[in-house]
Amino acid sequence: MLRVVSVSLGTTRRDFREELDLPQAKVVMERIGCQGDLSLAAQILSSLDGQVAALGLGGANFYYHLGNRRIPCPAGRHLVCRVSKTPLVDGSGWKQFIEPLAVEVLQGYGISLAGKTALVVSVLDRYWLAESLSLAGCKVLAGDALFGLRLPCVLPLSLFTKIAHLTLPFLARLPLHFLYPLGPAQEKPGRIYSPSIPQVDIIAGNWHFICRYLLPYLSKSEILITCGTNKEDLRLLKQVGVKYLLSTTPLWKAGSPSANAVEAVLMALGAKKEEPTTYIKLARELRWLPKLIELTTIE
Repeated sequence: MLRVVSVSLGTTRRDFREELDLPQAKVVMERIGCQGDLSLAAQILSSLDGQVAALGLGGANFYYHLGNRRIPCPAGRHLVCRVSKTPLVDGSGWKQFIEPLAVEVLQGYGISLAGKTALVVSVLDRYWLAESLSLAGCKVLAGDALFGLRLPCVLPLSLFTKIAHLTLPFLARLPLHFLYPLGPAQEKPGRIYSPSIPQVDIIAGNWHFICRYLLPYLSKSEILITCGTNKEDLRLLKQVGVKYLLSTTPLWKAGSPSANAVEAVLMALGAKKEEPTTYIKLARELRWLPKLIELTTIE
């Protein structure tokens, strides 16, 4: 049996242990939250190095991505150095190779994206999803300045890309907790200058940003694209009036795992980031492609 562990800087309230009886192998998937404690995360990663089949890192990326350019995330790079024997992933492989297939899923349901407005809460975290929505004809808005820096503006993807190329090397040095909710902060509602949030057809990206800042706006949007939700989250979405959720990761008993957890499982099963076809092949074999969920059926 393969053991896979996702070490997250998020809250311990979302920890889980899932046994997956897969055609390729039996896998035990665990999530360990570190409450935003970088030192604790480093300690746990070091202790698991060489002891498990694969590791995932949640709450911090190795790099911020902007097209073909990538800028190191200091917190993520600090933690990478703690692991030398076991494959360690941050979810970027899943986000790059699998999440953009969400567009194909929507189109398969007969949903035309041309002319719709999509708000991607953090393009630097999900550039490939933003790009795929743009290529499908959406007007894509980047929420990075609003949700990451609390500046009262959202920017068209093209303008955001130009500005980010100039500013990101400096902004990437900001403490991670300033840019993204960690630990207990993930459970608290945040405040955003509401006139900055436009009426959009699609809200996409990191669930913690969406849950923290955008719950009042979700029922007004046609489509929600995210992952990392549990059963409690699905009931909350149903309560606020969301009808459909496009989950970019599979539904397990514990809920929809984060991208790093699913990517770590793929790595344990033999996927290779330098060979994108192995990601897509395994995801198809496991039927782990993005899926549209009708929330009215959730109990």
